[in-house]
Amino acid sequence: MPLQAGDKLGPYEILVPIGKGGMGEVWKARDARLGREVAIKVSAETFSARFEQEARAIASLNHANICQIYDVGPDYLVMELVNGAPIIAGEQAQPLPPAQALPLALQIADALEAAHAKGIIHRDLKPANILVTSAGIVKLLDFGLAKLSTPEQTAEDETQAIGLTQAGTILGTPAYMSPEQAEGQSADVRSDIFSFGAVLYELLAGRRAFVGRSAAAIMGAVLHKNPDPLDAPPQLAAIVNKCLAKSPGARYASATELRLALEVASRGTPSGFLTRTLALTIAAGLLAAVAIALGVYFWKTFHSRDQIDSIAVLPFEIRSNDPDADYISDGITESINNSLSRLPDLKVIPHGIALHYKGKPSDAQKIGGELHTDAVLIGRISQRGDELTIGMELDDVRSGKQLWGERYVRQVADLLPVQEEIAGEVSQRLRSRLSQADRQQIIAKGSTSDPEAYQLYLKGKYHTSKFTKDEFKKGIEFFNQAIARDPNYALAYGGLAYFYILQDDWYLSPGLSASRAKAAAEKALAIDASNADAHFALALELHWYEWNWTAAEREFKRAIALNPNYADAYGLYAWFLTDMGRNSEAVALAAQAQRIDALSLLANLAPGSISVFTRQWDPAIEQLRSAIDLDKTYWMTHCFLGRAYEAKGQLPQAMVSFQAALQLDPQHSEIWSAIGHAYAVSGKKADATKVLAHLKELSADSYVAPYNVAIIYAGLGDKDQTFAWLEQSYKDRGYYLPVF
Repeated sequence: MPLQAGDKLGPYEILVPIGKGGMGEVWKARDARLGREVAIKVSAETFSARFEQEARAIASLNHANICQIYDVGPDYLVMELVNGAPIIAGEQAQPLPPAQALPLALQIADALEAAHAKGIIHRDLKPANILVTSAGIVKLLDFGLAKLSTPEQTAEDETQAIGLTQAGTILGTPAYMSPEQAEGQSADVRSDIFSFGAVLYELLAGRRAFVGRSAAAIMGAVLHKNPDPLDAPPQLAAIVNKCLAKSPGARYASATELRLALEVASRGTPSGFLTRTLALTIAAGLLAAVAIALGVYFWKTFHSRDQIDSIAVLPFEIRSNDPDADYISDGITESINNSLSRLPDLKVIPHGIALHYKGKPSDAQKIGGELHTDAVLIGRISQRGDELTIGMELDDVRSGKQLWGERYVRQVADLLPVQEEIAGEVSQRLRSRLSQADRQQIIAKGSTSDPEAYQLYLKGKYHTSKFTKDEFKKGIEFFNQAIARDPNYALAYGGLAYFYILQDDWYLSPGLSASRAKAAAEKALAIDASNADAHFALALELHWYEWNWTAAEREFKRAIALNPNYADAYGLYAWFLTDMGRNSEAVALAAQAQRIDALSLLANLAPGSISVFTRQWDPAIEQLRSAIDLDKTYWMTHCFLGRAYEAKGQLPQAMVSFQAALQLDPQHSEIWSAIGHAYAVSGKKADATKVLAHLKELSADSYVAPYNVAIIYAGLGDKDQTFAWLEQSYKDRGYYLPVF
């Protein structure tokens, strides 16, 4: 029986149709268990066990540019709901300038690289299967499900596609098929590269690479004709031509080679922000050289059945009498993680997720199994005065074998200069062929050669990440000290900009917070235009203070393009989208933030806070309680949970949540404001008035946002005072007005 709105398909409630193709229908549905909307592809046939096995393989991919598979039923697939349009709409699309086409092409190549590393080939790459969201994020659909046949099946079967937006056979997409596919031969990674070339050609030219009046004529062109010359920069045209070579052997051998070629081409375009995040890592870290050596070890040595495709860098255990020594462990771990993330053919577990194992026993095989990774890097540091003993161990969790280990004894002050020595030792042990040019590619532009500046930067990151008044102040002092040591330290300027703007309407007045953040961001970008932190901070400043929506969105997109795994940027961009009334996009981005780094404070908060902003109280409570179960240390999560409870009329539960937030940061006026409002609406006017008096006391030592005072007066029903304080918030250009 055909589906219709309101039907149930397993645990999913069918909402509205999205599309229909020759092999099934696609519906928008709601998963009541997780409070999210999904896309369901319903087939007329029952899926085979092989199909389910392949679907599971695709589900193991976790990439920002690949549409996720959530579930498989007997005759349906449940997928991520992507709100976007095909990368090319219609057959007569307008050509894109290289500066606009290259960011899209890089995202597609990145997705192909990730999938090919897992042995998954798309086999039906075409514009209809490539969506672009309003945020400029590319999403590849139907990944790896194009070929569901065995080698014994026919050529026509071999080229069928199960499409989320459209289904068809060989006759449906001949313009994007490789010559070997058109001839019925087996497809490999180079077939995807040919299809990629056809899509990129069409983006740049505004016309298809291969045309004809019939499917047979188009396939004839694919097999025997070359497309018309492309009007594009020579380097970019050469990339397209190599992708479209008739012989697979003449194309790029891998998506990694293709992606690297695109990155080189992007540096020659007018848009400097196209450079990938190779320039963003904190390579000045103690063991950045280790990351280089390990990356090459994986890349060069293990390209065999024993290849390491994924790694988790666990938080280094540190033993020290210095209570502040944690900055060494956290900073080194993050530096290695970021450096490894820049290397090709290697999936690195996000730093925030790995942090979940801090302080826990380092059982490599158990942790590797939980994180679904091939290898685990474990480090142990002992500090006695200024002397550090660093023990390292790399384990293959699949075999239980130790691949490499080393012990270093160094002075704290020598962490940075010794990196070349460590790189040489590790590279020699792993028989690395890493060239000096390759090493420079890993080193972050805008970093520092001053070891003391580097240590100060690590301390700044460590303290500001705690998100309390005293820790913000302490961390910013360290950032400023790092900059005083090295005035060209772009990473320190980027960190300074981000943590200045986070204090807007919290501990600093909007004008002071915004001016300092903007100055630091502009300084960082003058040194290194590819600094994602600086672009992100600038986006927040434009959103929260200048109220310049167009410019803010541009900077959000730029930060994410530079660092597609920037979970915090996805989360706070989602806040921006709710302000613009684009709630469905906001929900999708918040979910993406959590998928990228479920243990980041902001990313973990994102889905629940968006549910509060959109007044979805029950999902908000469920999501925020889950977030608190993962991490109880972030006051903001408790505060949002209290707001959701209060809106539901559950005032006792709301007060418990607000008090939990207050214990984590007793000086925060937003928390006191929430408590005062809860007192007011529950009839405890005397207690609400006491909170107003307490906010006045707080204002003697720290900025108190007028909005937070207005909220309590609103709860008390005093409209004159409410509007008077809101007017002051408007004059100050307070962050709460656009965001809340």
